[in-house]
Amino acid sequence: MKFIVVGCGRTGATLAQSLCRKGHQVAVIDKDERAFSRLGPGFRGRTYEGLAFDRDVLLRAGIQDAEGLAALTNDEAANMIVCRIAKLAFKVPNVVARLYEPERASLYKSMGVATVSSVTWRVLRLEQLLCQPTLSVVGSLGNGEVQVVEVQATEGLVGRPVKEFIHPGQTTDVAMLHGGAASLPTMDMPLAEGDRLRLAVASDYLDEFKAWLEHLKKEGQS
Repeated sequence: MKFIVVGCGRTGATLAQSLCRKGHQVAVIDKDERAFSRLGPGFRGRTYEGLAFDRDVLLRAGIQDAEGLAALTNDEAANMIVCRIAKLAFKVPNVVARLYEPERASLYKSMGVATVSSVTWRVLRLEQLLCQPTLSVVGSLGNGEVQVVEVQATEGLVGRPVKEFIHPGQTTDVAMLHGGAASLPTMDMPLAEGDRLRLAVASDYLDEFKAWLEHLKKEGQS
């Protein structure tokens, strides 16, 4: 597949390297040629120096037949413009942007652009490490409507079957992890000590689900 990564900061460089390792064709755009040094000597993609929203630069990078574009510059306005060009002018199927101002998420969504907010992710991760060690958010789907969470089999949860964690319309199972192995659990499979159950949870249900887990933990401690 052909992808364009706009912005060669740490996130952009890491994404470009990962896509290349998987055999994809990758073009990277950055206004500062020195940024390409982050890609390392083994990078097999193409690099283009220029502004993110420069149509000529995008054409040289192959936007006309790209299957995906990631706008990852540190300039919110530039990300917005390049996403608009990619989606509306070139009909790129998959476009994702780094989001700095969460209030702009609806604008991206209206264009069909998925967003990733590093600030929101950091705050959520810090909060869960401080307050909710039983549950960790490990990913987000779509525009954040669904969260992928990992439930640690701690006191109060060990021995409970997977089906207890499935709340129709709100949560569904993804995988069971134990040690380094993953499996698809059955509904009657009980959680064993050390297990980590991954679930997809509706974002607007996440707080209620956390409270439910805390209730189970307290039951197990009483």
